[in-house]
Amino acid sequence: MKLIRLATSETVSLEDGFLWSDEFEWKPKEQTVERAISGAAIIQEGIKVGARPITLTPDSNRGWAKLSDVRKLQEWSALSEKFRLQFEWPHDNRQFDVIFNHQDTALEAVSVWGSPATSSDEMMRLTLRFWSE
Repeated sequence: MKLIRLATSETVSLEDGFLWSDEFEWKPKEQTVERAISGAAIIQEGIKVGARPITLTPDSNRGWAKLSDVRKLQEWSALSEKFRLQFEWPHDNRQFDVIFNHQDTALEAVSVWGSPATSSDEMMRLTLRFWSE
């Protein structure tokens, strides 16, 4: 999996251990039901045109990133730019144009070892949150 900064084509590779934790919670159709004075149902529905959440979460042994990559991602999260999230699994080559989801905390990282990082190669357990367009 990789995240590509569209403005510059820079890339941060992410290991394949991330789980798209809210992939099946999002529904493409929105629906509201109200009642008329007579009791008849007034149903309105429509197809969503964007803003699908993509939350990438680690499991206990995967979903890690080097501190240097976490710092780059944190830098990118402060930009008002679009990025491309590209899956690179044998069964899944989807790609999404995304922006960072600051409403729900765009990036969270903690040391895998539970102590402060001592080098830029130290591994961090990483959670990333995006909105797809």
